[in-house]
Amino acid sequence: MADHCSVYALSDPNEAVFKQDCDHQHEEQCDQCQSINVVLKDIGQAVQDTAFRSKEERDETLYLYEEAQRAIQEWKSHQLRSVRQDQSRIDVVDLLSPEIVLIVNDWAMKFLPQLYRESQQDWFGKRGISWHVAVVFRRIDGELQSQAFVHIIQSCSQDSLAVVLMMQHVLSILKFQHPEVTTAYFRQDNAGCYHCASTVLSCASIEQSTGIKVARFDFSDPQGGKGPCDRLAATCKSHIRVYINEGHDVTNAEDMKTALLSHGGVTGVRVAVLPAVEGQANIQQQQKIPGISKLNNFQFRDGHLLAWRAYGIGVGKCVVDKITGTIAIINTRWASSIKNLSLYIVLLLLFICSLKTITRGFL
Repeated sequence: MADHCSVYALSDPNEAVFKQDCDHQHEEQCDQCQSINVVLKDIGQAVQDTAFRSKEERDETLYLYEEAQRAIQEWKSHQLRSVRQDQSRIDVVDLLSPEIVLIVNDWAMKFLPQLYRESQQDWFGKRGISWHVAVVFRRIDGELQSQAFVHIIQSCSQDSLAVVLMMQHVLSILKFQHPEVTTAYFRQDNAGCYHCASTVLSCASIEQSTGIKVARFDFSDPQGGKGPCDRLAATCKSHIRVYINEGHDVTNAEDMKTALLSHGGVTGVRVAVLPAVEGQANIQQQQKIPGISKLNNFQFRDGHLLAWRAYGIGVGKCVVDKITGTIAIINTRWASSIKNLSLYIVLLLLFICSLKTITRGFL
């Protein structure tokens, strides 16, 4: 049935590279899907047949009906896209091994500085502290294991440069601690700092500097795919709240690190602190990715960049023939944090959080 076929619904009839033929006919119908259309049609007919007191009231009711109908159809489309994009995560989870990892990225909501005892005046006008969460998954002897990286930056614009720095930092630490890791898959939402040419094209330079191949760069549909980061952020906030309730103040990035490491820290979490992201990206700006806002899956193959609008539908389109842009990934302060791990990085647990009893849908 057409309503249930993601290949049919997400194929682009205007571009053959984003189109895929189905191996079945769309002759059947779903009673539940059809009932939605019947109900919406009946509501619309009831609105048309109702006698309103004024033309303005009738126009407003029609407008509300049309907007509600549009929202319902868009929500249905969103669910279909989410399921299709989530298939990329499921396929990567099946590929996980000691050499292959899945990394889910997300910016947590800015943390507002908090005093143990503060006046109402102190509560207003706070400037939040940026912190980024990256959760890494791999499989050892059939068991899923996870490790998380929390980067706390006192002053940060949450742009592409900051994301590239943290991606490179995570892979560098993984390669240093686990030389067997050779391939990484990245998954994140559609925030501008992720879904942009400068971030995607920097993966080639990240691969050269870390020795870990970035196999694919996937984006989830809104509200569908950042569960691991959101859950970890909630755990970290609760841990910080306990620290504050003990009579401590958390007003800057160093205080946040101290709070997260208190009482033995949060299981399976590393914490990195940086006052600010400094330095300039050295990307050749003339290299663009046409129509990047409509592309959701990127794969690097022999120096070329292939892209798909929907995961696994079509052969993909080569959007960049040759990646020529390079980026100065590590600036002075960030490089020092990598060399002096005892100062900036605190290792709590390395891949010991076993997820053996957790299903793939939980990741």
